[in-house]
Amino acid sequence: MLEDYKSALRAGQRAYRARIARGQSPYLAVLDDVLKGVDIVAQEPLGLVDIPAESIVGTKTNGRHTAFAANFMPLLGEETEFAHKWISLCETNLSDEGIRDPIRCCEYMGRFYVQEGNKRVSVLKSFGAPSIPAVVTRIIPAWSQEHEVRLDRKSVV
Repeated sequence: MLEDYKSALRAGQRAYRARIARGQSPYLAVLDDVLKGVDIVAQEPLGLVDIPAESIVGTKTNGRHTAFAANFMPLLGEETEFAHKWISLCETNLSDEGIRDPIRCCEYMGRFYVQEGNKRVSVLKSFGAPSIPAVVTRIIPAWSQEHEVRLDRKSVV
């Protein structure tokens, strides 16, 4: 399991360096930052949904965003408490039990931001999970002429 963490850590470090080289933020997107200045008209609970792993792009708050590279792979050293918890989740994932608890996330404009379960997403993504079960709340912006908002209003899950 330590080797799995080391492999994920290397993947995170590669993604970090690549994004820095392109002048992009190397960390997870933060929904609270994305929503600054956005007029939100509603929050709609969607319940339990299997969401595509590649659509999970960030975290709800900035509390943990620097612990992960933009690809959700870890950035903290293998001696940290974070690493020990990640490895424990890895062991659960590889056991007969598997990771069963759904994550909690918000969907905004077709992208998902984790509110609870960042390490679960990291472990599952590191093993190539195509989808992740989540309890989802959709964030609905005020109507706008902006192309993205018009598209989002048509794509109700």
